[in-house]
Amino acid sequence: MAARFAARAGEHEAALQAAIDADNREAIASQAHRLAGIAGMFGQPQIGEAAAELEDIFEANGDYLAAAERLSALLRDLQN
Repeated sequence: MAARFAARAGEHEAALQAAIDADNREAIASQAHRLAGIAGMFGQPQIGEAAAELEDIFEANGDYLAAAERLSALLRDLQN
């Protein structure tokens, strides 16, 4: 299962990065929510934690870019 998640990490990262580039807060929040829910099940707790942190920042209406970039970087690292 972990390998399956890793194989799709590029898709998740591309969707997240496209949302960041478009400043599409709804899409960023949706992607973070999805990843927070599934990453731990697929053996990627760091990604799940980063996604949950991003969700928390959104709920607090905070500055999300650093957290979004951190999540994006973790997804990129998983591909390598």
